[in-house]
Amino acid sequence: MHTVHKYPPSRFEYVPITDTQIEQAISWLGLYKAPGADGISNVVLIKCADLIVPHLGPNYHVMFKLETYPENWKSSVTIMLRKLAKPDYMLPSTHQPIALISTFTKVLSSCVTADLVHMTKVHRLLPDNYFGCRPGRTTTDLLHYITKFIKDAWGRCEVVSMLFLDVKAAFPSIILDQLIHDMRKRGVPPQ
Repeated sequence: MHTVHKYPPSRFEYVPITDTQIEQAISWLGLYKAPGADGISNVVLIKCADLIVPHLGPNYHVMFKLETYPENWKSSVTIMLRKLAKPDYMLPSTHQPIALISTFTKVLSSCVTADLVHMTKVHRLLPDNYFGCRPGRTTTDLLHYITKFIKDAWGRCEVVSMLFLDVKAAFPSIILDQLIHDMRKRGVPPQ
């Protein structure tokens, strides 16, 4: 049985991606990164941005308007690469995962992510003490925060106890329907 939810009104209005956002996303790409299944190298987009951007914007707009997403953009390949100059390649920490996705998907994802991060901050959709996946709230920032908290407590001769849970290992994949539901509950527009 499917439950129908009544979501609160959107906290902000969906605004179509602009050519400026697309140009910015392309400028963030690394020149010679490995291409995804489409075989289009980042350097092609970077060097031909003035020719490609006017065509990407309308394509992205139609995708949102028709609520469609190309099937071949949904797939990615994750490969494990060896880190250079490691003494023992039998250890798991000597490898790193690399996700290969369509070049046009990278650009669209970058635009949407930048917009969501901005709107999340402007409309305070996440608590101030929420860490993860946003500028100034990375894992490194969290570690600095925890270290300061501990040292301050020790300076007051207090005892510090902590419980660390590996939630990512317990829930290794995302449930897309739940993510969309949670975002809508926070006021993110359906687009």
